[in-house]
Amino acid sequence: MAYTAAPDSIPRPHDRFPLINRRNIHPSRYTQSLISEALRVGMIDISLVDDIQMQVRGVLEEHLRQARRAHTKAAQTSAGDAAPAVDETLARSMLDSIFYSVDTYLLGFHDPLYAINALQGMAVDEMFRAGQKMIKSLICESVALHVQAKKSRIVCDNAAYNVTLDEEIHAYLSGYDYQRAGHEVVREMNYPLFDSPMAVHGIHRLREYLTRLVTENHFAALFEPEEKQLLFDAYAKQHKTTTAQMQVNLYDIIVCNALGAAILGKYPGILVLTEQEITYLNEKLHRKTTRELEHMTTDAIRTLISDLHPEPAAAAYLSGQAKRFVSRLLDARNTADASRLFVASDPQMLFMQ
Repeated sequence: MAYTAAPDSIPRPHDRFPLINRRNIHPSRYTQSLISEALRVGMIDISLVDDIQMQVRGVLEEHLRQARRAHTKAAQTSAGDAAPAVDETLARSMLDSIFYSVDTYLLGFHDPLYAINALQGMAVDEMFRAGQKMIKSLICESVALHVQAKKSRIVCDNAAYNVTLDEEIHAYLSGYDYQRAGHEVVREMNYPLFDSPMAVHGIHRLREYLTRLVTENHFAALFEPEEKQLLFDAYAKQHKTTTAQMQVNLYDIIVCNALGAAILGKYPGILVLTEQEITYLNEKLHRKTTRELEHMTTDAIRTLISDLHPEPAAAAYLSGQAKRFVSRLLDARNTADASRLFVASDPQMLFMQ
């Protein structure tokens, strides 16, 4: 008599979810990498993949027809053989934009399992339209964040910082075509963040850039304007440039000196470090092991947060950079040059301004 498996013992697609390797799923091409991974572990079969591909082609053809009707004169040329090349370029851009919209919708689930469920139960056109609505919402959020970034700006004459805030972000937002080119990578802004978002494209990238910029601005606002200006002036002099021409993240300069003050046992709200204090930091770092430097960094960050009371987002942002600061302290220790990390300035200058 042949053995028949009990219904509960038959493998089901969801039982294979633990086999999913999340490292194979990339935010910048979420839908495609999610489908590949779900297919690999047996959560979906090839017939669903074929069906999704056919639906994507249907959505693409519909939107290409709309685009051609809207841009008939621009798409047509006097040379009869030039039109296909234009169509191919338009098709490629539209296809990428369709996937970007579907990616946006599926990323909204924040979990691959629910995203796979949506792939199995929803039409591509439905996910595309839902993604478009979410992109429009992200654009509105980005506009609001831009307003916050300008209101919380660090008052300085740094050209990269001011041009980015006043011109570049506005130019990107006003020219963003979410329907046909939502996927396009936001070019690097003139002003570098301390930790730039690299894994996402389009409006997701700009929104993340602005979120981090606002967080950095809020942290910088914890310090006196005169001390920040003195610090920027000293940094520029140290690097043989001007504060206007510096190509550096301002938050980086501020937080390093604040951590240096915490390591010295000073109140970290005071950014001024003297030459003598940096010499002492050099000697202090030289005597520390890697493990001790790790503890020193953790303690300094904890002290800075408890003394200055930054908002939760700024506290989390700072805490998340602990490993990076450890690496830089190690570099300062190994080179016996703490001045590469901390900036010395003359405290008397504060009373002469």
